[in-house]
Amino acid sequence: MTFGALTFLYPVLLAGLLLVPVLWLIIRSAPRKPRRIHFPAARLLLGATNNRRNAEHAPLWQTILRSAILLCLILAAAHPVLNKKNYAPDHGALLVMVDNSWSSAANWPQYQKGMKQIVNQARLNNQSIFIAVTAPETSGANSTDLPALQGPLSPHASQNAFDRIQPRPWQPDYQALDDMISARQDIINAISGTILISDDITAPGKETLANDLSAVSPFIVLHPVARGQETAIVLAGLNRNRNGMTVDLTHPVLQNEKQITLIARGSRGQVILRHPATLERGTTKNQIDISMPGDIANGIQTLGLAGIESAAALFQTGAKWQRRTVGIVVNSGEGPVLLSDRYFFLDRALSPYADIHYGTLADLLEKNPDILVTTGNIPDLGSQQIKLASWLDKGGLLVRFASDSASSPEDRFLPVTLRLGNRDFGGSMSWERPKHLAAFGDTSPFYGLPIPGDITINRQLLAEPDRDIVEKTWARLSDGTPLVTSVAKNAGRIVLFHVTPWADWSNLPMSGLFVQIWQRILPLASPDNPSSGTIQSLLPPQSILDGFGQPHQPDPTILGLQNTTEMPDPRHPPGIYGQNGQAVAHNLGPFIQGLDKPIRWPEQTDQKTLADDDQLDLAALCVFAAFCLFLLDTLILILTGMNNRFQGYRHGRKMRSRPSSSGGETTISLRPETPADKSSTPFNRLGMLVVLAGSLGLALTITGMAPQASAQENTSPRRDSFQAALHPRLAYMETGVAAIDRLSQAGLTGLTETLRRRTAADLAPPSMINPQTDDLSFYPLIYWPLTEGQNDISAYGREQLNRYLANGGMILIDSRDREVEPARLRRLLAGVEIPTLTRAPTDHVVFRSFYLLDQAYGRFDAPLWVDARPDPRLDGVASVLFGGNDWAASWVPTRLELERYGEATSNPIDDISPRRHELALRFGVNLVIYALTGSYKGDQVHLPAILERLGR
Repeated sequence: MTFGALTFLYPVLLAGLLLVPVLWLIIRSAPRKPRRIHFPAARLLLGATNNRRNAEHAPLWQTILRSAILLCLILAAAHPVLNKKNYAPDHGALLVMVDNSWSSAANWPQYQKGMKQIVNQARLNNQSIFIAVTAPETSGANSTDLPALQGPLSPHASQNAFDRIQPRPWQPDYQALDDMISARQDIINAISGTILISDDITAPGKETLANDLSAVSPFIVLHPVARGQETAIVLAGLNRNRNGMTVDLTHPVLQNEKQITLIARGSRGQVILRHPATLERGTTKNQIDISMPGDIANGIQTLGLAGIESAAALFQTGAKWQRRTVGIVVNSGEGPVLLSDRYFFLDRALSPYADIHYGTLADLLEKNPDILVTTGNIPDLGSQQIKLASWLDKGGLLVRFASDSASSPEDRFLPVTLRLGNRDFGGSMSWERPKHLAAFGDTSPFYGLPIPGDITINRQLLAEPDRDIVEKTWARLSDGTPLVTSVAKNAGRIVLFHVTPWADWSNLPMSGLFVQIWQRILPLASPDNPSSGTIQSLLPPQSILDGFGQPHQPDPTILGLQNTTEMPDPRHPPGIYGQNGQAVAHNLGPFIQGLDKPIRWPEQTDQKTLADDDQLDLAALCVFAAFCLFLLDTLILILTGMNNRFQGYRHGRKMRSRPSSSGGETTISLRPETPADKSSTPFNRLGMLVVLAGSLGLALTITGMAPQASAQENTSPRRDSFQAALHPRLAYMETGVAAIDRLSQAGLTGLTETLRRRTAADLAPPSMINPQTDDLSFYPLIYWPLTEGQNDISAYGREQLNRYLANGGMILIDSRDREVEPARLRRLLAGVEIPTLTRAPTDHVVFRSFYLLDQAYGRFDAPLWVDARPDPRLDGVASVLFGGNDWAASWVPTRLELERYGEATSNPIDDISPRRHELALRFGVNLVIYALTGSYKGDQVHLPAILERLGR
């Protein structure tokens, strides 16, 4: 549905606007929330009237505000779009091809926006979509292929399919996509338009695909804003030099000068270097020299471009990037001229990639180089043999060459056993011609290096054919004899060239292959990952890059890498490969070509930009407006409530007392200074105040005359009674004997702490009570220690105790002296309605409520007496328990506290062992749980009988 420049993608949801007047009527007819005014509780009822108030309607501002919130939400659900664009015909199906190759990563948010806009158009026009991508994926065990075409899909299913597409760090395959579409005649017949989301970067088969599809249906190309010119900057190379490093950049032709920033990071992702640079206008290649110390350059693991997230804009260094220290062992008498002559080719091959030092073996070992290079016999080996062996064991790499000497090198520090003398090819005394190199085997670190056909070998050191000679051989001649051999020595390695490093035995040192061989050898001397006995040519993946240049762990579809001379693909994506020091970087940038050649689209191609400035999605704006209105409504309600609280406080302060009309009595009159709020609920105000007073726990007696005097009016309730109403706790009876009262408090305190640690009963500290002055109804259990010569209980106290027991209270009476006789109890507590008592059986609920016990453990082992016939109205729970086990003394937490209150005990206190103390605490826990929960575990006592009745 379109209204001028405004389009609703879900116009059917505009029917929700009919709910706005309904909401208006509901809000206007509903009463407002009553205003609360807090007054002193004792003055609530006096002077109050029972006049009925009519409810006032909600204020107009609230009705308008909430109706506006609903309006915004309905509009957001209808998804309005301002100045919506149609990218393709609005009838028939659409074929959408998404270029998800390496060049898309830098502009992927725009690609996603374009896909979303296409789905919105299809949803509005009720169109189906076919989806294709350009980057191949893994297929089968070792092959790759384009994913199958998807469709026809509904707009909702298309959005889910688009969300699963991610950029890939390799080249697109437009030729395979063209063949796949050509084979689907049903798609060609169904589509009314073809959309390619891509940039202007050329690729093989891209123009052909555009020409073929232009002949079938209208062909539309959706470009990112920059069209690849600003973001398709590729790091094509990174090389070390004597002053630092050189960065090679390739990119499409720049229309304007561009500022970039190179960012170098270390092994933990920390930024090592930020280097700004300028790319000149009209160029396609730039070379940037960066000066830095060698040790800083060694720490670089990746080099990227700020603001561009793409695998092509990230260059990983790998192990060979680190500049190694190479020591070349010479005799002490050799001078600089002689050194430059004899080691010229070796110096030229190593100097761009390593720091070279010449010296004697002793001097070089002191410097601890990464690699030592020697020719022939090692000078001064006898005195330095132990140090050289130790250097090798710690990870050093010893590279040895033959020499012009007629004798072979010593057998020590050699990878293989050498035959005496040398082998000549093409000499006056030989029938053999010079030999050529054979292809490097797949177990050699030189695997994959191309071998020039003009390299010849005239002389070599010949190795004995030992049984492991094949495993030790890295390079061999055409006749199979070794040319380069190697063996591991603990963490180090020895490598032997069976020729000299100059041009008298072969022309290998004069070739570029010699440089490439050294480039493979240098990373093996990794100080961070010493070499092992196995050098693999099939390099397993360590970490790989996704299309955005983010590293992650390889999945099982990634295969090992044998050489880095091929373009990354789904089986060998860019990343780090190898192990045991063979951290080989496989980068995408060096393989990208053709950025300097702009693509030529067919003449009938309709080119559009993905992000049009005049198209505005208003759905999010509507949701934001609704949220802001909701916050405003909430803020007003909060401020209104605060004002009501303040008014209530002010009114409560202004209430005053005055003489009553009855003469002698004084009453409190409720007279607010301002009129009552008309928005009160229609309930009777007097009833509201009664409910409020009841919730505060106040006992209010409403009479028409002055209240009659009672025994309670002359007493002042203790503060503990009010606290006990809010926080449950245990209680103990006041005896008048200070020592016994302190012992009762200590014992119940220990039991309360045990309950808090072992059960869910979180009780407050115990209270001392007196039935003549305190309300007993707040305490679930009262502990009553009996004493000789205790005061008689008054009639009111007996009445309090009887009422407490009749209403479900529980009293534990403790004679504290083993003498447990119910008759004695009735004599001591004359006037208290003690029920008929009997000895508690071993299967009583009190012994099963929490722990499984067989008696009422305490300081003594006297029996426990309980109600013989508990009242069924009280769930069969005993109201009186009687014993003489001195439980309070056995519940005291520590012996030190017990000794402090020992004067209250009639027997020595050293008879309470830790075991007895623990059993007494368990009985106390059972007792309290029994008092709190009743006999709910009684069924468990009869569980055998129940199971027998059920026949199980």
